[in-house]
Amino acid sequence: MTPSGRLLTGRVKDRNGLAAALQEVLDAYVKLPEADRRPKAIDGDIKPQLPPPVGGLVLTIYDRPLGRSATGQYRHPEGDDCGGLRTHAPHGQRSSLWLAADECKSLVPEKPEKGQTQTVPAKLAKRIWLYGLVPQTLWVVEESWKPDSVRAGELAVTVEEVSPQTIRMRVHGSVLLAAPSALHTWPDRKFVKNLENRYDARLEGTIVYDRAKGKITRWDMAVLGDYSGRWFAGNSGWKEATPEAPMPVGFAFEIDPTAYDLPPERRRPRSFMHAYMFKEREEFYWDPDKWLEDWKKRQPK
Repeated sequence: MTPSGRLLTGRVKDRNGLAAALQEVLDAYVKLPEADRRPKAIDGDIKPQLPPPVGGLVLTIYDRPLGRSATGQYRHPEGDDCGGLRTHAPHGQRSSLWLAADECKSLVPEKPEKGQTQTVPAKLAKRIWLYGLVPQTLWVVEESWKPDSVRAGELAVTVEEVSPQTIRMRVHGSVLLAAPSALHTWPDRKFVKNLENRYDARLEGTIVYDRAKGKITRWDMAVLGDYSGRWFAGNSGWKEATPEAPMPVGFAFEIDPTAYDLPPERRRPRSFMHAYMFKEREEFYWDPDKWLEDWKKRQPK
């Protein structure tokens, strides 16, 4: 739909035809008079996306369910060799995580030496686990990790290479997340049974710190683990992945290179956890311990 309210159309002819349909829309849009491409009026206040923290970092996160072939390789589950698994959102879903300047600084040793290992601060590790490892492909928006979901975990960085220009570090660890859930029928929502959502995973990646620029310029991290619990299968409703037959789920983290360069009207929106779950509780996004403390006070006695 154009800003003036005119609806444009394009036809998706097959499962691979989305790009062609979008091109039809763009071709129709550029042929419109300029007056039809601009809003006739603006109702309310313009609210551009908020800027990320000064000196910080924005990580883009992708998640997707995976299959495992007969040879033991993990891959996108397209076919019987991976169990024929197809979820409602089979392709990678994008989220994000904002890091403050002091969190970035905490990862870099003051006097780095090859082989040196230090533990990632607990609050930052919890933020990565609780806010970054939310499987959008499985849950839509009806589920989330609770503030007490971290049942076990460790995260560390090890210096692999030091030069006058850069410090290269390996980030590695593991985590077990768990939260209560319930299986119900779809769409009438008839209760079936109580479940527990669990994600047991390992984290591995590379962080590069540019000493001249004084900032982290690379953060490539993969997370792979077994998920059991409730997941959404589109019109087939909510399903259960059991501990005996868990669903492999993978995450990929990378730096968003545009986060600090784009103007407010073109910035990517914050994650669902950030913008919605903590809409009126911004301090809990930055401090999961405060979130846990507040959550405990709200639990029934």
